Amino acid sequence: MEKTIKIKIKLGVWDLYHFLLQYNYKSFGGIFGLIISLLSLMYVITTFGKHDMRTNIIFLFIGLLWTVIQPLLLLQKAAQQTTKNEAYKTALEYEFDNTGLKIYQGKEKAEVSWENIVRVKEDRKQILLFTSRVHACILPKEQFVEELQQIKVLIQEKVKK
Repeated sequence: MEKTIKIKIKLGVWDLYHFLLQYNYKSFGGIFGLIISLLSLMYVITTFGKHDMRTNIIFLFIGLLWTVIQPLLLLQKAAQQTTKNEAYKTALEYEFDNTGLKIYQGKEKAEVSWENIVRVKEDRKQILLFTSRVHACILPKEQFVEELQQIKVLIQEKVKK
């Protein structure tokens, strides 16, 4: 007998922001940028007053780029997407079964077979089901607490590592 697990997900600003932070900062470029920013901030702090003001401002800007500016830009992007994009205004309904998942939103329907899930990432807040390098189904755990274990077991069984 095939069991279907149904959940409803409505992505908000903070759900999308968390995804964008994870996606941007867990890549090589994100880690490299963060290291450069931190080194620049340390340089400004340890050598302040030993260089001209322009040098300090340049290193301060580089230091703030990935530690303050980029996160704020990602928050702005998440807020814009969730408020202006119609797809974020209504909940997505997910049906998980042995063949894959079906995603409904209004009259629209999409089906994703387990073979088309190329990567699964999980952190303390979300499960991400990637269908390509840049596209993922974002599943905030707080929105399906009761079904979480069943879905995790199904994903572990069906998605090839």
